[in-house]
Amino acid sequence: MKEMKRREFLKAGAATVVVASTCLCGLNGCATFTKVGDTVAVRPEALTRKDDEYLIDLSKEPVLNQVGGAVKIKNEAIPQGIMVAHTGENAYQVVSLACTHRGVEVEYDHKNCRFVCSSLGSSKFSLDGGLLRGPAKKPLKPFQATIQNGILSIKMTSG
Repeated sequence: MKEMKRREFLKAGAATVVVASTCLCGLNGCATFTKVGDTVAVRPEALTRKDDEYLIDLSKEPVLNQVGGAVKIKNEAIPQGIMVAHTGENAYQVVSLACTHRGVEVEYDHKNCRFVCSSLGSSKFSLDGGLLRGPAKKPLKPFQATIQNGILSIKMTSG
């Protein structure tokens, strides 16, 4: 066996880490490591806060104009975040953003009408946040959302 110098060993080890990380991100999604999903943040110009409500002007948030669209809201007032999904004609569902298993952000799966952990997709939740399948043991927190005159109103107290 050929002797390896320290510098060669470190270079080989670094290359292995890069390749392994790339493979894991490609297979399982980087959210497994970063805890951040692919859902876009709500446009700041579309969002206002009024007392215990968040208001989204749907004319300023094109992602939510399409059934199947979803945005996340994270800021200093709600650092844990919420997920807003346009689930049907004039129907919106809002749930806590973090999976109750490891805190990884959830994604909206419109095709299957559910929220899924963006880590490995193992934990699945119903549209009202109910736990469908673990490893999570608790449901997502639901929030009440109503729409009037093109404004989506989200009450920040449990729905």
